[in-house]
Amino acid sequence: MLFVVLMHYAKPLVDVDAVRAEHVAHLERQAAQGTVLAWARREPVAGGVLVATAPDRATLERIVSEDPYVVTGVAQAEIVEFRPANVRLNLA
Repeated sequence: MLFVVLMHYAKPLVDVDAVRAEHVAHLERQAAQGTVLAWARREPVAGGVLVATAPDRATLERIVSEDPYVVTGVAQAEIVEFRPANVRLNLA
């Protein structure tokens, strides 16, 4: 299953940045396990976007609930599940 996770900052950027290193470490761990495939801050800076894969929504909800941004309340996560019908990947 593929997902897009939209992170919506709920606190000022200074509060978000105070937790950023822990958040990125969480994403790196999930990437090493093959769950998080890509991530970046949104433009304009109002949150972030993650592309993830998981066997089911409940599994991803658990992983997202452990994200330091969510745990500390500096961001709220919106999980969007999708089944891609067409995939074209050219990041250049």
